[in-house]
Amino acid sequence: MLTTLKRWLGASSTEPAEAPAVEPVKRDPAPELVEACTDDIELLLGAARRAEGEGLSPWVLRDETRLETLRRSLEFVVHRGLWLQREADRVAHWQGRLLALRHGDGPVLGMLLVCRRDDEAAWQLRFFFIAPEWQGRGHGARLLMAARREFRGTPLQTRLPLKGAAPASLEAAGFKRMHVDAGGVASFEAPAQWNDQRERTSGA
Repeated sequence: MLTTLKRWLGASSTEPAEAPAVEPVKRDPAPELVEACTDDIELLLGAARRAEGEGLSPWVLRDETRLETLRRSLEFVVHRGLWLQREADRVAHWQGRLLALRHGDGPVLGMLLVCRRDDEAAWQLRFFFIAPEWQGRGHGARLLMAARREFRGTPLQTRLPLKGAAPASLEAAGFKRMHVDAGGVASFEAPAQWNDQRERTSGA
């Protein structure tokens, strides 16, 4: 009788019950810095106009003629990798790249424009932004750390006013404040070589 009861209750089995399969947690891929396309240019122009309204744009875009000039310059960067830089009474052809931070084929989170005179020069970070709907989530620092990875081996330099969120994003990405002029415009530089341990541990 006892043997029969044990058989009914399964107590005679010495095999442990199989644990239910656990599905692995799927994580969204980290955003990547990729070459921008012509369609992305309007996003940068919109950001530049917003920045100008706050006194933070490196360009004066008070009329459509100036805006169109910047648009054509950005198209030149996208298609030919050259930035048209005014030098005294002439226009020089600097190296230029327009890059976008995005999740795969998803929307652009932010963008940056860099240029330099030649292969021996540091890259100048002329403008960067995070789209309004993606702000406040640490993407500014992610964008800049991705830029440091992209241009590893070459210093990155920029100048901008000490207001708004940009200075904090620069410093979070390891840029050092080098100098502040009388007008409150600061110079920042990221060295060519860096320890990206903070990036790996922050999940950026």
